[in-house]
Amino acid sequence: MSGELRPTVRRRVLGTNLRRLREEKGLHLEDAARELSCHAAKVSRIESGRSGIRQLDLRVLLDLYGVQDPVTREGWLALARESRRRRWWRVLEDKLPQEFQDLVGLEDEVAECRGFQPGIIPGLFQTEAYATAVIKEGSPGPLDEEQQTKLQVRLERQRALTRTEPAPLNVWMILGEAALRQQIGGPAVLREQLLHVVKTAQLPNVTVQVLPFTAGACHGGPYPFLIYAFPPPASLEVVLLENFASHAYLETKEDTERLGHAFDHLRASALSPLDSEKLITEIANQLPRP
Repeated sequence: MSGELRPTVRRRVLGTNLRRLREEKGLHLEDAARELSCHAAKVSRIESGRSGIRQLDLRVLLDLYGVQDPVTREGWLALARESRRRRWWRVLEDKLPQEFQDLVGLEDEVAECRGFQPGIIPGLFQTEAYATAVIKEGSPGPLDEEQQTKLQVRLERQRALTRTEPAPLNVWMILGEAALRQQIGGPAVLREQLLHVVKTAQLPNVTVQVLPFTAGACHGGPYPFLIYAFPPPASLEVVLLENFASHAYLETKEDTERLGHAFDHLRASALSPLDSEKLITEIANQLPRP
């Protein structure tokens, strides 16, 4: 699918929420099209994320939908505004799957990431040795060119935690105890990785909790997910469901609220950040040094 037809996550989030505003007002596609002096198909493409929207047209729709607060309007306009700065990963886009570009793009633009990873240390926290082992998937020998590119991008993504412009990404991650014990890369690699998680958790914008085995079954089940939030005042969210073969993005209010409730339940069931740090350090100290 061409880049022109494939909707970016940012456009899908914007389009989904514009549709929500329209429906909350009881308006139809034709009503919005009439205000924009265009065909209803154009509004449909905007709402599906297949087309971008001009600032002038967005202002007209915000007027139609009753969004009058200046700060809130600016949040919508900022979300829609095409950035003039070149994203760092664009030089590698011909080597990256579109789904991976979407993920990197989200982390470069959003303000917050909340998530649950039951069985593996998430990419934002991975050391080079651990990430290499994950990418190799147990295969022998050095990384090939494609795998090297994945490793490079994965490590570059972590700059979101310490960037200065925009503000650092706020991350609240819940790790399953299994993620702390699965010896990906071997005991020494895991030890280094766990100590790196403890160090990363000291950043003021990072919170790490552990869901221990003793917590039992939890709301939402043992499935990984990430919730990305765009900066206020837009306060728009998108959920990423990731598995071995694909990524799925959920943008409806129902989906984001459902996964938000699941995260809150997991957070309440998990160890406190301090007790989580103690457990991670304890497990790390049980492993041999490199």
